[in-house]
Amino acid sequence: MTDVHFQLELIQWVRLGVLLLCFGGAAWLDHKTRRVSNEWWWAWAKPTLFLLCLELLILEANWMIWLTASAAVAFASTALIGRPDLSDILRGSIIDILVTIWYFVSGVGLVMGAMEYTPVLLDYFDPNTYIDSGAAATESALLWGQMVVMGVVLLFFEMAWRFRMLHGGADAKAMMLATLLIPSWSGAAFPLYANGDSFSTAMPPALSLLIWAGLAFLFLPLLMLVRNARSGDLSPLSMSWHASRMSLTEIPQKHVWLLEEVIDKPDGTRGVTRRMRPVRGSRAETEVEAVLDELAAEGLDKAWVTAKHPFLLFVFPAIIPLILLGDPIVWITGYL
Repeated sequence: MTDVHFQLELIQWVRLGVLLLCFGGAAWLDHKTRRVSNEWWWAWAKPTLFLLCLELLILEANWMIWLTASAAVAFASTALIGRPDLSDILRGSIIDILVTIWYFVSGVGLVMGAMEYTPVLLDYFDPNTYIDSGAAATESALLWGQMVVMGVVLLFFEMAWRFRMLHGGADAKAMMLATLLIPSWSGAAFPLYANGDSFSTAMPPALSLLIWAGLAFLFLPLLMLVRNARSGDLSPLSMSWHASRMSLTEIPQKHVWLLEEVIDKPDGTRGVTRRMRPVRGSRAETEVEAVLDELAAEGLDKAWVTAKHPFLLFVFPAIIPLILLGDPIVWITGYL
């Protein structure tokens, strides 16, 4: 094992340790308070960026690669510090001016890198062209490409948040941090149970982590059925696989959506209605106390609710299959 390979492997294991500690604490905060402060992400961004810089130093990256990585970091930073405002720049805001200069310089490096390395990468991935993968120019081009892919993944998570694929700001910040923390599989001593030849077709680690977290949701209905079976709340089955019954007095203190309320029926009577999923802006969301009083007046002491499951509670345990199995798509298709 070469010194460089050993150093990169060590960095990857340290990165996994940082990922576990950061996401473990964030999942706990999100579960308890439904909020993860920017100070938390700022604190863990420091070792994340330190490890990224250390990797680039070990690989002897040139200035274009450094500035391309800087461009990706600059884009991710908007999730915490926002974007420079033109009016603030005109008023002489030092911070906005410095950040704008940062964006501009990083952008220059990205463009120069594209001009330098895009032809090399096109030839490298052309099956009809032989390129020595050990050549310094090719290695630099591949490293620059990794930084570009890192930026593309960051953009994906930004768009996922804006289009509500990721509902919470903490979820998007977590996935952006994971992108910067583990930008590629290069030099990794994991996954522990996967064919190393599959890495060339594997997605970036952060996207793999997202898919593993999504797959974890598949176990939620089974857990809800078991929980409701123990409490004797399996009827109706259409509710028991995704919701649970909770005492009316407990609901205001819990992070749940109320799925029942009293309404005027078409025949002129009033009665309790039950929904499969919460409706944003409904009285069950905006006037919880009043709705609970109405349910109590109807003789109910419990109501169906669905928990507000923080996504980070699924992302955190998803780190384990990421370490063991790697990219879920490659792993699953390997057994088909």
